[in-house]
Amino acid sequence: MASSRQADNAIKFYGGKSHSYDDTWHVDFTKRFISYLDIEQGQHVLDLACGTGLLTLLEADAVGAAGRVVGVDVTPDMLVIAASKKRKESERYANVQLCEGDILDLEAVEGVRGQMFDIITVASALVLLPDPVAAIKHWSSYLNPGGIIALDSTHPRNLVSGMVFERTARRLGLSAPYNREWSQSEESLKEVLEAAGFAVEKVITVDYQAGYGKRYYEISDWEDFFVENVIMKDVSQTFANREIRPKAQQIFKEEWEKLAEGGRIEEVDVVFLGVARKPPEGSSSFMGNKARVAEAAKAEILFTGGCRCGGVRYASTATPTDITFCHCRACQQLSGSAFLPFVEVPTPSLKFTSSSSLTTLKLSNKADRTFCSGCGTPVTMVYHSDSENTSLTRASMDEESFKCEKPKFERHIFLDERVSWPVLPEQSGEK
Repeated sequence: MASSRQADNAIKFYGGKSHSYDDTWHVDFTKRFISYLDIEQGQHVLDLACGTGLLTLLEADAVGAAGRVVGVDVTPDMLVIAASKKRKESERYANVQLCEGDILDLEAVEGVRGQMFDIITVASALVLLPDPVAAIKHWSSYLNPGGIIALDSTHPRNLVSGMVFERTARRLGLSAPYNREWSQSEESLKEVLEAAGFAVEKVITVDYQAGYGKRYYEISDWEDFFVENVIMKDVSQTFANREIRPKAQQIFKEEWEKLAEGGRIEEVDVVFLGVARKPPEGSSSFMGNKARVAEAAKAEILFTGGCRCGGVRYASTATPTDITFCHCRACQQLSGSAFLPFVEVPTPSLKFTSSSSLTTLKLSNKADRTFCSGCGTPVTMVYHSDSENTSLTRASMDEESFKCEKPKFERHIFLDERVSWPVLPEQSGEK
């Protein structure tokens, strides 16, 4: 069902873009994409989400007449453009086969079923899929042992309005037409590839994907982007319900404002590009080295969190403890409040998916704290005597993300340092 819905959304979204697609930044990006690959004459290449054939035809030139390239896309209008290019130079591209089909169900694609390839490429499509690890595992079954897969994912600040759209949908419990939240860094893409059973050869940051580098928006611009993304371009009709749309508008505004730094929202023109190799058959050493990574990836994320500006993001596969209100003077000063609420999770269950601004703060020889240097949000504290557990600030946890019971108030600590002005909950568990 998820695959069918994703395919339907892709057809609706890209069908209307097919005739102008080759007038965009995609032309230059596909040239840069292929420059990171060592494609040899005679190889067989599978280009998934091939669109108008920009990357497919470049690969056809690289493999030569002795090679073969199969392009697969679910959008008929995009394939019409690709087929037109192929016909114009039919002799040159005689080694190209274009197939209409769902890249999440390759067994149903006649030109792919039963075939094996040396290289699989997926440009500008991975974040459209609901489960990137499952998708890569599916594609792996069509890749020869030792073969290469190359794909890219977006920087969290790339096309920020799209990220806000996704977060709005998630908070409302709705399905978004894309899935970008997991792609936070080079490390995020590396982990996805390893979880799918691949040996990662390189993950690089590609700047100037669309050519503009950086740009900034005002906080007040949220309404223009809401109209553009939710009313004008929402081909999946995510917020079509009249009762849902006002709620979506308020949440979109909140999520947009969370991205602000110094009164502006920064957008960066960056993607991460990964190249990985399928292990040779019988490569037990590789699988042994990656077993823990793959096993960890299977664990369900029970909640996520992060700082105000988005520079720090984390995910936990463990249920948090209930809440401790710490009244020590350090927590008062760091939070600017009467106390700082913490929960605790086992340290191995906590993974930072983005940590570009995560900074360690040492106020004593008993514990290390971290905070975001971009917006000041306090994030964690780890006692040296109990490094197996990490304390998370309760307000840094995403309320809408919980797949477990939300933590409740449990106790106060360091009440001897408490200030006199707040009204406290029941003073249970004093320390």
